[in-house]
Amino acid sequence: MSYGDGTIGHVKIGKYDYYCVRFYLDGKQKAKRFPFTQAGERAAKRFQREIQRKRITGEIEQPQQPATQITTQTSYTVASWLDSFIEKKSNLRDSSKERMIQSYAKIEVHEIGNIPLNELTASMVENFYYTLSSPWIDVNGEQQKQLSSSSISKIHRLLFAGYKKAMQNGEITANPLLLVEPPKVVTKTMSTFSWREIGKIFHAIRKHEKYKFNNSQRYNYRLLFMMLLECGMRIGELLALRWKDVDLQKREIHIHSTKSRDKQTFNAPKTKSGNRLIPILFDKLHQALAQYKEITDGKPDSFVFSNKSGGSINYQRVFLTWQRVCELAGIEEKGLHTFRHTCATYLLQHFVPVAEVSRILGHSSPTTTYSFYVHAIPNFNEKLIQQFSKKTSTK
Repeated sequence: MSYGDGTIGHVKIGKYDYYCVRFYLDGKQKAKRFPFTQAGERAAKRFQREIQRKRITGEIEQPQQPATQITTQTSYTVASWLDSFIEKKSNLRDSSKERMIQSYAKIEVHEIGNIPLNELTASMVENFYYTLSSPWIDVNGEQQKQLSSSSISKIHRLLFAGYKKAMQNGEITANPLLLVEPPKVVTKTMSTFSWREIGKIFHAIRKHEKYKFNNSQRYNYRLLFMMLLECGMRIGELLALRWKDVDLQKREIHIHSTKSRDKQTFNAPKTKSGNRLIPILFDKLHQALAQYKEITDGKPDSFVFSNKSGGSINYQRVFLTWQRVCELAGIEEKGLHTFRHTCATYLLQHFVPVAEVSRILGHSSPTTTYSFYVHAIPNFNEKLIQQFSKKTSTK
């Protein structure tokens, strides 16, 4: 970033440390220091944003460039630059790249995608985010659904990263994303299935299996959804599962891989804790796995849920079946991740320690599990009251 944008650095004067914002004003280089603390850093960033706002709005003149320097004229639009930016991200996991592509798809079909890269303004971006928060019509005349705050936040991160790279490559001279407040992500209440819903789901699966025009009846969806519910694994982890990962004697399932959506591509878990052993806690699931292995002649390297060609079945097939099951069950469609939330909640309600639930889910820390599912720990306040009542009664 040039001094025209205001750069934050660390300076040491004598025995004191400061955050220093360097910028141009009236053709001269200026500097403003702030305490080397968290509050000082925040104040320096606020000052930096103010300098950037004034420079973009013309309240502060652009710094004079040397006569030998030529200003780069970009030929990119917002969409074409981001397309190129994503394409060059060869070091990303497939799942991360897929999320980027999903965010890019919304930019591409909005009028913001056709704006020249160096003509985008902060107000255009903010209006774009506002549009996404309600149902809208894209440039092709298609109806688009309202996006969640989490999805809008992902789009912001893509735009921010793309424009940061454009600055580094000299495609633009000012980054409007620095003036845009990142969208706030609204945390949703954790969704779980009630016992009544679970009963309806598995009754609907039986109806789906008996339907005479069901072309996917070769797949044991009853077992698939049982495993999601009773093991708490992610759908990508389940679809990557091979029979050699299922130890029926020890009643353990080894999770060490995850499948990309709609691709026969497999990756290691994102974190070390994602590589784990999940216990098969329930006898019915253990029996169902043993029977299915015998019926399908499950060889060690074959997938537990395989397609006709021997690969893993696609996520899309599972998702479409899930939509049909919800329709047959007459329940509100919830995400497949709801099975995982329901499993975790059930275990905590049955007094399984948070650390063990964290290990089963593959969370990086029990703190993560606790923050997600603290509401599921039963009678927590009641236990505390009883504990302190006993202490005061003994005095």
